[in-house]
Amino acid sequence: MKNILFVGAFNNNNKDGSTGGQLFACHSLINSDLKNHFNFIKIDSTITSVPIPPIWVRAFKAIIRVVKFVYYLIFNKIDSVLIFSGDSFSFIEKGFMVIIAKAFSKNILFAPRSGMSLDDYTNSKFMKWYMKSVIRASTFVICQGQFWINFYKEMDFENDSKFILVSNWIDANFYNSINYKITETNLNILYIGWLEEYKGVLDLLEALIILKNKNKNFLCQIYGGGSLFDKIKIIISENELDNNVVLMGWANKQVKKEAYSKADIFILPSHFEGFPNSLIEAMSAELPVISSNVGAVGDIIEDGINGFIFDSKNINQLVEKIETLISDSDLRMIMAINARKKITKKFTVLQAVEKLNKIL
Repeated sequence: MKNILFVGAFNNNNKDGSTGGQLFACHSLINSDLKNHFNFIKIDSTITSVPIPPIWVRAFKAIIRVVKFVYYLIFNKIDSVLIFSGDSFSFIEKGFMVIIAKAFSKNILFAPRSGMSLDDYTNSKFMKWYMKSVIRASTFVICQGQFWINFYKEMDFENDSKFILVSNWIDANFYNSINYKITETNLNILYIGWLEEYKGVLDLLEALIILKNKNKNFLCQIYGGGSLFDKIKIIISENELDNNVVLMGWANKQVKKEAYSKADIFILPSHFEGFPNSLIEAMSAELPVISSNVGAVGDIIEDGINGFIFDSKNINQLVEKIETLISDSDLRMIMAINARKKITKKFTVLQAVEKLNKIL
């Protein structure tokens, strides 16, 4: 049985839902049929708190992980290394592990999973150089969508075969018990995600203010936490949105399922995304969705068929899409049915496991 040194999120002690996406991905792999073929040696890099800990705390924990990583490479027979990474500091740490593994002549499967990597690459000369070095050192780069294959290919255009498409996956069966019900008045709009500027939540609020001024009836539930929590409360109060917008806090898996079951429209207004799990969860729960066209969203939504896509930061387009769905219950139903079909067909755990099994 081959030994796989796996760096990812494994600690599920955080009950607030803040570690859901990557945590589910890593757990679903080690608990899948892969465990019958590979011995996973785990190094946990789960985020430990929200807000994210101070940089010195993260640096200390990163050093410990890197030491463990080197120890396992030296004292264990490691056949391959699988590394899940976020952006910024996470990419620097995990990228260093990639370079170390390359020095040990190991097969490296590197899985960058943050849309903010695009911002890092564009705005930092150091990160542009560093990201190219990490991608070139990797044996395979696991990409979440065609957008990301094209993005990372620019960093190592001489080796196309290393870029492998493995879209995000969810437990579709968990959400498939939800069936869409048509609501004619006072529609429930749902947002789930970080309350940070790059997630576009302020754009959503601006759109909701416009809809309120147009006398549209709606209730928007916002689930999540982050640095904008208090600012959003002020915006809600100042614009008399108290009867239209409710801040719900973090949602664990069960709470999210409940929220999806009560929602009429799901909105993802992000400025940056890798491959948004909340979007495919909502579609699996048979919800019509509206999303900004960022990251791998174009691999998920067929505009006008199983959801709507709008240009990121374009408030008027977002308002227009919401108004269309509010006024057309038949279209909401059609999109909801098509959304579930797309997720069931392409974004299941089994499909991801089959692809990764072949690569490993």
